[in-house]
Amino acid sequence: MRTIAVYRQYQTNRSAGFTLIEVLVVIALLSLVFGTVYRSFANVNRSYTNENVKAGVQQKARIGIDLMARDIRLAGLDPLGSANTGFDPATTHSSSIGFAADLNYDGDIDDPFEDMVYSLNGHSLEQTSHLGTATLMDNVSALSFTYLDAEENVLPVPLGTDQIRTVLISLTVQRPAGGADMVSRTYTTRVRCRNL
Repeated sequence: MRTIAVYRQYQTNRSAGFTLIEVLVVIALLSLVFGTVYRSFANVNRSYTNENVKAGVQQKARIGIDLMARDIRLAGLDPLGSANTGFDPATTHSSSIGFAADLNYDGDIDDPFEDMVYSLNGHSLEQTSHLGTATLMDNVSALSFTYLDAEENVLPVPLGTDQIRTVLISLTVQRPAGGADMVSRTYTTRVRCRNL
């Protein structure tokens, strides 16, 4: 009888706990589950970061292009016919553009922002005016200008700056998106010069 009581006591104590093997199996299963959850979270986080950087880079490229296009549309504005406006052959080529416009209609181009140059210096888009040179945007990997005449023929530059009627602008912005990933966006637009 005593052996039956001891055996029942052993069975009661044994069923109240876990064996070492059971604990190790549970830990292994939990490790697999948490590893999978962590990898999923890391992938979602990386994707979220990439999409945010892509949107930011695209917006930045669009702002840079819009700023240049707004000013280039005014190139050649000379209501009095005495300001000598238009494109500057010395600064107008495939990676920069220089132009003048009589913005205040006074017959000259010696006032603020009437004579401008947009160019790429390293990885910076710069604007040069009477105030000096200002960096408008960083992380620019490429900037190009293509000049067309009235018949949409590509013009060699600096030859033919007086024949320019349309400017094609292409701007590429590149930024790191975390890790080794780089996000690059190119934005291109066509600008019709209304005053030439």
